[in-house]
Amino acid sequence: MIVLNDDVVLIQKGTKLGEPCVITVNCPDKTGLGCDICRTILNFGLYITKGDISTDGIWCYIVLWVIPHSSSHIIRWSNLKDRLISICPPCSVSYCFNQQSDCTAPSPVYLLKFFCLDRKGLLHDVTQVLSELELTIQRVKVTTTPDGRVLDLFFITDNMELLHTKKRQDDTLEQLYAVLGESCISCELQLAGPEYENHQCVSSLSPGIAEELFRCELSDKESHSQALSPDMTILKKASVIVDNSLSPAHTLLQIYCVDHKGLVYDILRTLKDCNIKISYGRLSQNTKGYRDLDLFIQQKDGKKIVDPEKQSALCSRLKVEMLHPLRVVISNRGPDTELLVANPVELSGKGRPRVFFDATLALKMLGICIFSAEIGRHSTSDREWEVYKFLLEENCEFQLLNMVGRNQIVDRLRRILMGMSQASTAQSSAYLTALTQEIEKKLLRALASQSQRRNLLEQLFADIALEVDDRARDMILSGEEDVISPVEERSESKLCFYDVLADHYVRVPENGKSILDLIVQLWSQLFASHIFALLFHKWLFEVQLENSEVLFRYSSALVQGATNVFWIDIQTNTMRFQSLFRYLLEEVALVPTRLNKIAPQAQRDLYLLLSRFIFFYNFVDKLESFLKEFPIFPNSFLAGGPADIFVIELADQLQKLKVEPVLVHYLSQIKVLQGLELRMTTSTRLKACLYSFTSPGGPMYPTRIVRHAAWEALDFLFPVGRYPRHLISLFFRLLYPWYWPSSCWNFIMSCIKAVLYSLLRLIFSSLEKLRRPKNA
Repeated sequence: MIVLNDDVVLIQKGTKLGEPCVITVNCPDKTGLGCDICRTILNFGLYITKGDISTDGIWCYIVLWVIPHSSSHIIRWSNLKDRLISICPPCSVSYCFNQQSDCTAPSPVYLLKFFCLDRKGLLHDVTQVLSELELTIQRVKVTTTPDGRVLDLFFITDNMELLHTKKRQDDTLEQLYAVLGESCISCELQLAGPEYENHQCVSSLSPGIAEELFRCELSDKESHSQALSPDMTILKKASVIVDNSLSPAHTLLQIYCVDHKGLVYDILRTLKDCNIKISYGRLSQNTKGYRDLDLFIQQKDGKKIVDPEKQSALCSRLKVEMLHPLRVVISNRGPDTELLVANPVELSGKGRPRVFFDATLALKMLGICIFSAEIGRHSTSDREWEVYKFLLEENCEFQLLNMVGRNQIVDRLRRILMGMSQASTAQSSAYLTALTQEIEKKLLRALASQSQRRNLLEQLFADIALEVDDRARDMILSGEEDVISPVEERSESKLCFYDVLADHYVRVPENGKSILDLIVQLWSQLFASHIFALLFHKWLFEVQLENSEVLFRYSSALVQGATNVFWIDIQTNTMRFQSLFRYLLEEVALVPTRLNKIAPQAQRDLYLLLSRFIFFYNFVDKLESFLKEFPIFPNSFLAGGPADIFVIELADQLQKLKVEPVLVHYLSQIKVLQGLELRMTTSTRLKACLYSFTSPGGPMYPTRIVRHAAWEALDFLFPVGRYPRHLISLFFRLLYPWYWPSSCWNFIMSCIKAVLYSLLRLIFSSLEKLRRPKNA
């Protein structure tokens, strides 16, 4: 098969404005070709709307529909075609049947050095010129002098391989002079010498910052500077399924996740680094902000992926790379503020394209000046990262020393890097501001009407505890048509209005100030603490408060309000306020820096509260960490250590429970207490509490289901004396003759069920034995 060079890559432009262009690649195959093509397309500022990939291992056929990320971006289609042709293997018979890895010589590195007066947005303007000239920035070192001048060192390579010619160098310097203007003092372009090697590695990172920047999982915990805003948590919704039943020779990889800039590149890059070959693939269009990808893949040796461990490792790696391709952190560097952006490097040594361009664009749009900048590589135990370091100037609209201001910068920067519009944020903020105004109106009405005060507060509490409906969800979590919108969340936890309002009052504290003042005036009313706990539980720990007396009053109100709402969940056997409990446990109790914001007495009250409800909300896996962080109690000499105090609170909680399903749930979870070192008095107290649920009648009057659950827990935790306890219980049951008929009936039914199950097992085993000779 002979393919002319011009026919290897065909680009068909759309006939109408906004219509996708079709890129067709028809050439010999090689491992990672799809990744290289997608990387080039991303480098040209294009977005892949859909695509098809097909190969027989020797020849491949790729069709991609693309549109520009920005309508103002000019695409040089002829240059794109030349670049795509250059990465395709040669169309020769010898290559098709004797494929070898292409070892092209690396492009020479040039040093662009200029010295000029500083101004806002200068770094991005220079970066844009280099991008338009198709010059790739390999390393950067930017320094600002005290007299307001900058010395910039750009180590660049030429994608067109023409920078060695005088004409290409003159064109580059001419366009740079046009951007720098009269502020330019000097500008030089030459081959890089040994100084390039000196700038290969980024300056050292502290262990804490490195751990946060390169962690494996994306966290929505606000304690981290990489925290996700509520509408960005949709990034965590992804599904990767491996299926070996549909093809005898291939493994089907089904991917469903939120769409973002460079998604297809991130997936193909991961498969390339894992030595996975794609035989056939279909990339669907964006549907409500999500993408479906079906890929038939093989290992490098041409076999399916059948090992469960390899399947699990591949799925985990894909989720991390899809959902967290770029890491953004703001940290302190002495008295200064440093912004760090990192992305993984391919095994081939290539970094993600256009990251420096997008980062400088974002900072320019936010009005943040850059004091110094640096690009380098950082190696961890399993991979290499490209790290972009920016030292930010303080004279901007954001409070860089304030956590709220830093979170806003991280959120907006991540949106631009991921290609997500800020329109959704504006629409969401407007909707939440309107909700705040409605809450304020109801509180004013409650303050003015003493007779209707309780009813109005109860209605307000019910309103903010409601689950967010589809219409409101669209307003809060989506924006215009071109903004990524989440579909229905695939999780058991429901999004309620208090969840989004609590986040809103952290990001915009001034919006919640009027509501907080009104709640303080209604402090003595029944539902005031409920409303405060739901709306301001995050604000209390994440917004700086100076007055310790006010902080103690707020923290006491939080514990009181949280106790009340958790009891509402228990009485109704629902978990509407599970997110509140999760925050207090994972983000406060297990984070000492936040816990120490409140007074020691409030800390102890909070831990006692969490001890009573940790079983109900299914957080027993956090019990060990929870007990390690337990505060010191003044009466610990008498009561015992953390485990003793926890068990005492749990036993008291069991005595108060009256809802049968909840009580059974507690008794089933209580088995995790096995192995805890308890004092004799605490152990006896727990044993007596469980024993009180094993007998019918007063004072607990437990049902039969509760009695059986209590017996199981008691026998599991205290196996010594098990049979004497049952004999004593049987003796006391004889003292209640009115329970004899029901006991006899339950005993007879249990015996009948046991006999029936034994007969069924015997019949099925006999039938199985009869079938074996016939099959043999």
